[in-house]
Amino acid sequence: MEIDDHLLGAAGPPLRTVLADTALPSLRLTVAAECAPDSAETRLGGVPLLAPGATWPSSPSGNPQSFLGQLNADEVNARLGAPLLPPHTLLGFFYDWAEQRWGFDPADAGHWQVTATPLAGAAPVPAVPASTESFTAHSVTGLVVRTIPSIDEPPVDAVRAEKHWWQRRDPIVDFYGALENDESVPLHRVFGWPDPVQGPMRLECQLAANGVHHGNPAGVEGARVEALAPGAADWLLLWQIDTDDALDWTWGDAGRLYYWIRRQDLAARNFDHVWLVLQDKP
Repeated sequence: MEIDDHLLGAAGPPLRTVLADTALPSLRLTVAAECAPDSAETRLGGVPLLAPGATWPSSPSGNPQSFLGQLNADEVNARLGAPLLPPHTLLGFFYDWAEQRWGFDPADAGHWQVTATPLAGAAPVPAVPASTESFTAHSVTGLVVRTIPSIDEPPVDAVRAEKHWWQRRDPIVDFYGALENDESVPLHRVFGWPDPVQGPMRLECQLAANGVHHGNPAGVEGARVEALAPGAADWLLLWQIDTDDALDWTWGDAGRLYYWIRRQDLAARNFDHVWLVLQDKP
């Protein structure tokens, strides 16, 4: 969720302090005009640029995955003012359009992929698989914004727990209610806090990526949940991809895709263990 200094000032203490301490920069991408399908710029849709000899990503079921878009790391780093992504690299984002896995189940692994291709030598794939859903390429405009955790994220939830019994209204609920985004505007976001549709995702990523279905935290799995939970803080939003009529794509009914990566993997430039969550509107 985006916020500016004026809105942040409207948050009462101690919420204002928590939000100021946890706010993260994000690059919000807005779909612009159609562009060349094989351009090296940050874009949505089109065809992927991969290293010579690279194979088109497929799911364990054999479905060729759909290419959703790419991030030009140099462009992203320049806009955010930090070398967050590996320089001179194109990150390609793929997803199994046919199955649209949610990321709740460890068995969902492999139904998405993020490729990291050196910009030098990257080339369009010879042919797009016939059974793959493809999308018209669009360039994007980027705007750096400040984002804050949603009301259910641990930093804010901890402040809400301090609410006194005599307070008839929850001022934090009122504050967040006044921040609701315009749902008609797609929110494609690189880094920062996500705009969740159904709630926090970092613990879900940590559990599912480590073999625990987070919908079943009982018995033996409960012990694993407790052991794994501290690692939830390691997960960072990599790219949030929204439902967008301009691209003619819809996730679920009108939800969002969220690609997550552990900060250790990002530092190591390893995109093999990215986890995806699909959240749909209830």
